Amino acid sequence: MLTPDAVPGVCNVDLSNSRIDIVNNYHARMLSCAVIVASTPELELVQMGSFGCGHDAYLTDEIARMMGEMGSKVPMMIKLDESDVAGPMGIRVRSFIESVNRRRAEERAEGARVHAVHPLDDPYKVKYTKRDRHDKIALVPNTSHAFCRLMTAAMRNQGVRAEALDIGREDAIRLGKRYVHNDICFPAQIVIGEALAALESGKYDPHDVAVVTGKYIGDCRLTHYMPLLRRALDDAGYDYVPVLTNDDVDAHNAHPGFKLGLGPSIQIAYGLPMIDALEAMLRRIRPYELEKGAADAAFDRALDEVIEGMERSGLRGQATGFKRALAIMDAVPYDRSNPHPTVLIVGEYLLNFHLGANHEIERYLEDNGLEVIEARMTDVIRKTYFYKHAQSREFHVDLSLPEKAWYATADNLFELAHDRCDRLGAASPLYEPPTRMPELVRASDKILHHTFDAGEGVLIPAEILEHAKRGCRNFVILQPFGCLPNHVVGRGLIHALKEQYPTAQFLPLDYDPDVSFANVENRLQMLIMNAKAQGCGEAHGETA
Repeated sequence: MLTPDAVPGVCNVDLSNSRIDIVNNYHARMLSCAVIVASTPELELVQMGSFGCGHDAYLTDEIARMMGEMGSKVPMMIKLDESDVAGPMGIRVRSFIESVNRRRAEERAEGARVHAVHPLDDPYKVKYTKRDRHDKIALVPNTSHAFCRLMTAAMRNQGVRAEALDIGREDAIRLGKRYVHNDICFPAQIVIGEALAALESGKYDPHDVAVVTGKYIGDCRLTHYMPLLRRALDDAGYDYVPVLTNDDVDAHNAHPGFKLGLGPSIQIAYGLPMIDALEAMLRRIRPYELEKGAADAAFDRALDEVIEGMERSGLRGQATGFKRALAIMDAVPYDRSNPHPTVLIVGEYLLNFHLGANHEIERYLEDNGLEVIEARMTDVIRKTYFYKHAQSREFHVDLSLPEKAWYATADNLFELAHDRCDRLGAASPLYEPPTRMPELVRASDKILHHTFDAGEGVLIPAEILEHAKRGCRNFVILQPFGCLPNHVVGRGLIHALKEQYPTAQFLPLDYDPDVSFANVENRLQMLIMNAKAQGCGEAHGETA
């Protein structure tokens, strides 16, 4: 019996044809062992993982894929939890040994001491090429629909025929659950399900589309959405549909025809504070609107102004559109003279903003007499650059000079974006300049240091402390079931936050494809009753 680090040659295996990105040494060792075992007659592979660990889930899938492509060996995967019942595991081990013995006996009977071993092929055979920019529609799934439209506009400005998808709901959840590993996070399931729902809707010819997915390199499963999407498309019968991401490196050469350029990236950075501002204004108006539906209708028109202005003439059109958008929102009649209790929604960012994933929790809270505050998408996108910049500056993390310069430049770019948004927003009585990330996150240093970057990092406690300081005492923390980093920085910090604000109430909610909103509703009702008993908190009375 050998552990992965004891396997000879484990550090010398070529993993360039792995479908997933190698982001830590454990993944590198396990995938290297899979290649060695598939090539060595005397070896078999057993992987032991934690029950419900999404990181183990995509690693398990990739080990099985690589070994299956190389030969006839099948690894044994064992999920462990706190149970001390050993019977089922013993049955699986005996079954595995019997299967191995039978396979080896068949190979000996065929007179071949070594079974056939095939080299790993390119895991992304179907490429998104430059020609596809004109020939295929790139389908963009949702985080928030506003951000989806912003990303779509940026891609169009780079010559891509991009189209924002409708927000996925039951069909997207059903398809995501069917074609994405059950231990993978719910956000991955619903965004991949959105793409599959679009392909099955009949609206598009599947041969004329590509599917976009988000990506960043880190500890989040978002790092591996592209291989998850690729497998789901293959299994659903769409193996000819190419995939592309916002990743400008594209280490797998999956989309040689597209890399998000500097100009569109700047447009996204400058647009993010604007859509955050419009959504914040919508939430300040909607519970108090004098004409039902007027705030939502105004927001849709306002968002159109920003997005269409950006598509017409880049940053200048974006700014002009934002001025018009502010005027549209200011024109909505409302009465805030009787303010409602406030509740902050924080947590995993897709669950925060995706109406289909969170079952419209924001609207439910408003319908039950609360005013909702949301964390800002700008900080979610900025945080990677901010953390790297801060870690390099404050702790001298070993980065190359070009990396240091890039993270500093990108981080400072968001400051410039905020500056412009604040200047333009000053003309609106409803515009409230946000607390910017450098100041926001330092408030949580006594609980969690501002350079901590796992999951949503320090943003969850920082947003809670920021709004608690302003009087909010009701906090809903949305988490995908099994998302360990966000459980640490969300649910795991409630005790420390309670010590600072003893009267605050915290409601962590776990979501998965099978979550019952009836169960969520029961828990929300307790929060709503307590919030109304406590009083108004952060809302300020005013009339327009």
